[in-house]
Amino acid sequence: MNTTKTKYRQRISVTPALMSVLQWHVETQIHTPQQLESELLFPADDGGFRSEACLRKPFKMVSERIGLKKKFTPKGLRRTFNDAARVAALEGIVTMSISGHRTERMKDHYQTVGASEQREGIGKVLDLADAVIPGETVEASGMHCGMHDAQVVGMPAGANARCV
Repeated sequence: MNTTKTKYRQRISVTPALMSVLQWHVETQIHTPQQLESELLFPADDGGFRSEACLRKPFKMVSERIGLKKKFTPKGLRRTFNDAARVAALEGIVTMSISGHRTERMKDHYQTVGASEQREGIGKVLDLADAVIPGETVEASGMHCGMHDAQVVGMPAGANARCV
């Protein structure tokens, strides 16, 4: 395949470890003469492109074996790389160069944010805000006193953190 659906031809550099896995795949998983002649890395038995449905059965089987209650399909993997790249703290431009997304909008479209990331994010914001334990006083620092008059979790209704 010379280009992607966006007509963008790209090259992706991989680590030696990944290259050795791909080499193992070629040496052990490509069997038919048509596959051996194909330029594709994961050719169908006839050497052409695999059906988009080729992973449905294995995904269903694995999901059943591990007791996954949610529907998980190969199409869901479209977001997996972007999510993993974000958790690994890759720069957006690096993620886009690997995924082939040409715009930030498309990169963002193919991302999901999990509950643990939300919790961690809220924790970081609270750290910045110097959130207090009810009954303690707060030294004025990163956020100025009374900035939002926000209710601190665990404080009685109507009570606000006090600044000294």
